[in-house]
Amino acid sequence: MKKTLCLTALVAVAAGLAFASCQKEDNSSNGNGTPAPAGAETLTLTAADVEFTLVRVEPGTFRMGANEGDDQAFDREKPAHEVTLTKPYYIATTEVTQELYAAVTGGNPSNFMGEAGLPVETVDYTDAVAFCARLSELTGRTVTLPTEAQWEYAARGGHKAPATPTLYAGGDDLDAVAWWSGNSDGKTHPVGGKAANALGLYDMTGNVLEWCLGWYGTYTADAVSDPQGPSEGSYRVPRGGSWNINARFCRLSYRYDNSPDRGGLNLGFRVVVLP
Repeated sequence: MKKTLCLTALVAVAAGLAFASCQKEDNSSNGNGTPAPAGAETLTLTAADVEFTLVRVEPGTFRMGANEGDDQAFDREKPAHEVTLTKPYYIATTEVTQELYAAVTGGNPSNFMGEAGLPVETVDYTDAVAFCARLSELTGRTVTLPTEAQWEYAARGGHKAPATPTLYAGGDDLDAVAWWSGNSDGKTHPVGGKAANALGLYDMTGNVLEWCLGWYGTYTADAVSDPQGPSEGSYRVPRGGSWNINARFCRLSYRYDNSPDRGGLNLGFRVVVLP
């Protein structure tokens, strides 16, 4: 029986080879039984019989960094600055699940197991990049991690973002949108179990932290277009909070820095596909 999850791409398996992808618009479901947002253009992909769905994010301009008046913000979230993304992209509706990770890599490093649809964790940056490279080979698409700007723009709702920025991805009620230290019972949970944000993305806050593409660097006040981050550095950037993190560090503007060779029980990722 085909295992169905969030993300979207199609891979045909024949004669021991898995490749080919298809794109379609499907507004009925995001792949795990939860509805896709009305009018959303989605991309569905499959790897070794495991489906995943992505939502198209249109270009736009947003304010990246701490929300105005947020007295919980740290210096690493400042100064807030204008960012313009000039190209569309597709971002997965959920974090990469253990089923999808195993289908692509043949292994599963996760600590928390036993339920269908759990996010993969204990993944370091190198693992996440290698997964994207292999999935690119399988689908014939360009699969990558999101840049930090792509991640935050999508977390805020992208081209469908509310007029007033929210503290977390999807709203100001953390329990409604996220698995965090206050409600997780000390473990991860199946993806897509909390409310989605305006784009139809789940768990952009909480469950597991998500690796972003590029090096960690400090912000400046300058307006920028399509930022890629510093050209070199010592730390990579996970975003989004997780099952064992408190509310202040789950705010969607908060930025982590982590050694690229260190995975953890709260470190996972989601993917982006370029059109």
